[in-house]
Amino acid sequence: MMITRRGVVSGGVTSGLMILATGGCNLTRARASDPPPPDTPTGDPLGEIPGYGPLIRSFGDTAQPMPRDEPLTRAVYDRAASRQRLDLLAISGGGDDGAYGAGFLNGWSKLGTRPEFDAVTGISTGALIAPMAFLGSAYDGYLRDFYTRTEAEDIYRLKIASLLTGGIAAADPGPLARRIEQVISPELVARIAEERRKGRLLLIGTTNLDAQRLVIWDIGRIAASGRPDRVALIRRVILASAAIPGVFPPVTFDAVRNGTGFKEIHVDGGVTRGVFAYPGNLDVPPRAGARNMWVIRNAKLGPEWEATSSTAIGIARRSLSTVLKAQSRGDIAEIQAVAQAGDFDLHLTAVPPNFPLRYERPFEPRYMRTLFATGEAAGLSGRAWGTMAELTGVGE
Repeated sequence: MMITRRGVVSGGVTSGLMILATGGCNLTRARASDPPPPDTPTGDPLGEIPGYGPLIRSFGDTAQPMPRDEPLTRAVYDRAASRQRLDLLAISGGGDDGAYGAGFLNGWSKLGTRPEFDAVTGISTGALIAPMAFLGSAYDGYLRDFYTRTEAEDIYRLKIASLLTGGIAAADPGPLARRIEQVISPELVARIAEERRKGRLLLIGTTNLDAQRLVIWDIGRIAASGRPDRVALIRRVILASAAIPGVFPPVTFDAVRNGTGFKEIHVDGGVTRGVFAYPGNLDVPPRAGARNMWVIRNAKLGPEWEATSSTAIGIARRSLSTVLKAQSRGDIAEIQAVAQAGDFDLHLTAVPPNFPLRYERPFEPRYMRTLFATGEAAGLSGRAWGTMAELTGVGE
């Protein structure tokens, strides 16, 4: 998600960094006390959410395999072993540029070739899209409504005065939290649980700031837990994935490590990764048939020329957006490596380099509707998948 940007490509992170860079440093604390130090410098093991056990989430870079004798894990491997075709969908961050991905999925459904995905991953705005993409084209109408009818006041309320007087965020994400609550209903969570028991994965990424690492949450496992707070936890994970640092307050999670309780601080998944394929602890079986990794990047991948404002803030903002765009291409390069290692055929789409509208203000209806229509046409064409070079105009 994002509040304001020109060329920001990873969930509005530039906006948050700029606000922190220009604000004071005597900020209100996000939690009452710091967590206990980890057992190792890298922060392993990951704390557990009380009542859920260790399998509902993992660090994105962990290599410790999941126990195959556990029922929900076994369902994933049984599904993979029994199917001649596997399809994985990865949806990136990008704020209101998520209108492209939402439109693309709508167009893909109309084309009639959109598969039932065996796994769907999402970060930031991709975390808002992912549950609907996971449950299928019956939810395309929600995506159309959200990304063509949403305006800024449906997402946040600015609180600049709060930040300047020691607050931890420039905006209140209450409106977005209420939208998430309306959509992520107990009935929808029950459907996610049903699909998880079939071995399908819905994974959402957040950033654990203490560990400085991506955390991947198994939303289907949470949904299938039967815990009375499972719906509330899923809503918080989605909100955390979209929590732009400095703009939205971080989302805290109660956790336990070595018998000690503490609060973790999580923010926008785009801080650590713009898009991801699957966790490192998933042991992909040998290929038995068609194996596709579909990646929707909700941004332009190539460089965009723009006269940089010759002010300190203008130079810093342009530099940060340039860093994030370069990191975005690095994320895609990593996805390419993961696809190759897992013997997936990689299919990549992104906002076209020639998309004509300039970004004027957050969640501007004309911009989002035009981008949604562009994505819908791309998905319907069946010809929008390309290589990094084709989508950026820059040699790989």
